[in-house]
Amino acid sequence: MDKDLKAALSEAFAAPHPQKKREFLKKYHRREISRLDFLLMQAGYIRWWIWGISVLLFCASLWLASGQDTETIWVSAALIPFLALLVVVENGKSRLHGMEEFELSCRMSLRTVFLARMIILGLFHLLLLGILIPVIAAWGAVDILQVALYLLCPYLLTATIGFEISCHIRGNEGLLACATAAGLVCVLEWLIHSAWPKLYYAEAIPIWIGTLGLMIVASAVEFFKLMKTTEELKWN
Repeated sequence: MDKDLKAALSEAFAAPHPQKKREFLKKYHRREISRLDFLLMQAGYIRWWIWGISVLLFCASLWLASGQDTETIWVSAALIPFLALLVVVENGKSRLHGMEEFELSCRMSLRTVFLARMIILGLFHLLLLGILIPVIAAWGAVDILQVALYLLCPYLLTATIGFEISCHIRGNEGLLACATAAGLVCVLEWLIHSAWPKLYYAEAIPIWIGTLGLMIVASAVEFFKLMKTTEELKWN
């Protein structure tokens, strides 16, 4: 385009200088919310059946815990992977319904929303386990440390596998894969009890402690990978 023509068009269609811009913007204040308000707001978006199934699994584990000993505690521990599955399912809700791009355009980043929901459900499950662990220890012939190890290891293992699956598989296929992983962890509990029942004795506590430490590191690594994947999606 000719430079003179381009300059003439720019002059003819130049936008007028805004008047009273600052006064106009001062009329509209962006609402600031605290971190606690944000967490409470996100808690309201967690689906009701996630809370309901969490409580149902807690009650089932509590019922199975009555009269347990070192040889039967695996029955309650086998239900815990499905508790961790609920966290993975809730955090994958955006991907399941194809709403990631929409949520990425919101004021709060999708990464922040994921983290908030993780904190909410994590604290809720921690509360449930905090009640369940001493009750099982009191009703059975198992030390409270043993009970904590038996329940936390499958929980973290399921969460680790679920986070890894969520990084690569989306939609209904991802949900099915996560559910399958939780079922396999449940079967693994049964296989361990059947093949190596002595692992549920006090002598095997060091093995469980090492496994728990490994699961904590692995779940943290997979969680940060999932957060990084979410951030990469934002830039894409």
